[in-house]
Amino acid sequence: MTADATRARQRLFVHDPITAGCEIELAPEQSHYLEHVMRLKPGTPVKVFNGRDGEWLGTISELRKKKGRITAGTQLREQGTEAGPTLVFAPIKKQRLDFLIEKAVELGVGKLQPVITQHGITDKVRRDRLQAQVIEAAEQCERLTVPEIAEPVRLLDWVANGAEDHHLLFCDETGSGSPIGEVLSQLLAKGAGSVIDNINVVNHALVIGPEGGFSADELERIRKQPFATPVSLGPRILRAETAAIAALTVFQDRIGDWSHRPVARD
Repeated sequence: MTADATRARQRLFVHDPITAGCEIELAPEQSHYLEHVMRLKPGTPVKVFNGRDGEWLGTISELRKKKGRITAGTQLREQGTEAGPTLVFAPIKKQRLDFLIEKAVELGVGKLQPVITQHGITDKVRRDRLQAQVIEAAEQCERLTVPEIAEPVRLLDWVANGAEDHHLLFCDETGSGSPIGEVLSQLLAKGAGSVIDNINVVNHALVIGPEGGFSADELERIRKQPFATPVSLGPRILRAETAAIAALTVFQDRIGDWSHRPVARD
């Protein structure tokens, strides 16, 4: 790692294509953050990524009046796949939802699908605010990809129309499912081509209920699906955000995500 890369403490997600020598226009809020919050100056090295072209070392070439540009230099990491499961969740209270989103991104979620449930506390989802949180978390944890926040839909509509391409592991607080770790280990033991393998992780969804739990109708409809498996998260009733983090953690451990080495640092 070069001295400039070691000095580049700021990491930004950008929408533009990145190639050696290209000029990247910063959004006004990014320019404001670099100049007035971080007190950076032109000539400062930064890292940039866009989810398509890998991670690059760049240099701030202009920074003034909410306008800024970065000149891309050398590529630090090539773009790779970061396949993670879809997290299907019901919106919860703001502070807890913020925590759920941040930690799900850090744990490698592939996609975030909000669903409206019968016992949910809200049907309002501000995708723009949540997407900004996703980007910030991806910048911080050094991911090369930024998970998508999908349009919110009603849970049973999603199960009927959008879930057939997934294998659902739905967290059932009634106790009808086997422990999630055991289920994943059994499925993995079947080998490639089974309902779960580390090549097709992107096709799997972890379904988390709202603070009030799934309704009886929702549970019945999900259980009838041939692509759904009920799982348990242990003997205690977990908050929705805790359940999401616990399920993602066990899933990523069993799949082998945690066996990959972290980004090299000097």
